Amino acid sequence: MMLIVADSGSTKTDWRIHTKSHGIREIQTIGLNPYFLTVEEITLVLEKGLHPFLNKKEAARVFFYGSGCSHAEQILKIETALANFFSKADVSVESDLLGAARALCGDMAGIVGILGTGSNTCVYNGQKIVKQILSLGYILGDEGSGAVLGKKVLKSVLSGKMPKELVLDFKKDYPFSEDSILGEVYSQPFPNRFLASYAPFAVKHLKDEWMKMLIHDHFTDFFDQMITIYEDYHEYTLNIAGSIAWYLQPVLEELCMEYKMSLGNVIKRPIDDLVKYHLDHDQD
Repeated sequence: MMLIVADSGSTKTDWRIHTKSHGIREIQTIGLNPYFLTVEEITLVLEKGLHPFLNKKEAARVFFYGSGCSHAEQILKIETALANFFSKADVSVESDLLGAARALCGDMAGIVGILGTGSNTCVYNGQKIVKQILSLGYILGDEGSGAVLGKKVLKSVLSGKMPKELVLDFKKDYPFSEDSILGEVYSQPFPNRFLASYAPFAVKHLKDEWMKMLIHDHFTDFFDQMITIYEDYHEYTLNIAGSIAWYLQPVLEELCMEYKMSLGNVIKRPIDDLVKYHLDHDQD
């Protein structure tokens, strides 16, 4: 039976297709957040992105982990789209947070976080999520995320608070006008992705003292709002998935020391560890 594992964030979806005859195939499509896409739009992405690489009539076990997949109504949208595409599939749809927990911790307990375009955290007992905060999105929450970090970078440029030498380099990397930026943020779809596109500038200048302080304050908000909310947080190891965590791990290590926590596994993308998890746990 074909094994298909997907990890979907706000920006992109990583797919792995495993068969005994062909091994593992890697595919990437756009992010499939059910809050932003209809069933028909999701199905169309599947047709264009997956159809050329597999026989959709073949029996398959599909594990889909996605942002926005925490409530029944949104899960149903993904399940319906997958059922429309695969004619003989056993489909499981779970949150991207559970996917990160399984990839990072396997059967071990820990606090799990996602720091990508968005952010989220939970307490995982080795089998399931037992505590979780409400994810409020990039406008009301998403502390520690790429979208919020990009927003802070952008705001510091537009407000004149960023040092001049950094602003000069910023203008080389991101030619811009105030009108175009405001238009992208307030008038175009997916402003969270647009804001997150400025986070790499912070990564690039991590060794600059001003930028490092901005990143430090950024992660302090993450710890204050999304980690210390768990009463026994210091008893757990912190494990984090996502590009923001991966590239800014040195600052996270400093914050863990300040908050008297130990930093466990940090991975850029959960997908390959998720495939291993399911090959170990879900064999025929």
